[in-house]
Amino acid sequence: MFEYLMPALWMRSYPDTLVTRTLDNVVAIQRAYGREHGNIPWGISECGYAEKDDQGHYHYLAFGIPQIALKWDAIAGPVISPYSTFLALMIDEVEALKNLKRMASMGWVGAYGFYEAGDYQKSLKKPALVREWMAHHQGMSLLAVLNLLHDNIAQEWFHANANLKATELLLHEKPIRESLLLAEYKESGKKRSAA
Repeated sequence: MFEYLMPALWMRSYPDTLVTRTLDNVVAIQRAYGREHGNIPWGISECGYAEKDDQGHYHYLAFGIPQIALKWDAIAGPVISPYSTFLALMIDEVEALKNLKRMASMGWVGAYGFYEAGDYQKSLKKPALVREWMAHHQGMSLLAVLNLLHDNIAQEWFHANANLKATELLLHEKPIRESLLLAEYKESGKKRSAA
C-alpha cells in the first residue's frame, strides 16, 4: 500500500481519473484479501515482521499482495501494518477507521501508538505483534491524520508550489479505455457536424 498511497499524502487525486481509480481499487483489494484470509485486519505493505536477528532486531521486508504488487516476487505474509490503514484514511475513511479500531481492540497499540505490524505468517488466529515503532511509518500516519482532520492541508501546501502547478494536469489523466472512447466520440461528433 505504501507505494500506491504514500504520494497521495501530498498529491491531490481528482474524480474519475486513473490515479483515483487505482487508489480505490488498491484499498478494495487489500480489504478483500483480509476477508479471504480468515477475516484478519487488512493493510499489507513493507514493514517489520516477527522474525528477529541475533541482536534482537526485527527483520524488514517489502510485503505486498501479489496481484497488485510492484515487485514481481512479492509475498503478503500476511503481515499487516497499521500505517497502511492510516494511509487509506484518504481513500476509504469509514473502513479505515473500522480497521484501526479493530486493531486497537486486539491490543496492537503500545506506548507510542500502533505497533509496527501484526504478523500472521505462523497463525491466522493469533498474530505475533511486531512491538516496535518506525519513525517514517509513524510520520506517514500522523500526516494522514492531519489531512483527515484539516481538509487535506498537506496537499494544499504541496499544490501551492508554482513548479507543481505547471505539471498538475498529469493528475487528471483518464483511464486509457475511457480516453479512447471519449476521443472516438468527439471525432464522430465532428464528422456529424461537418455533414
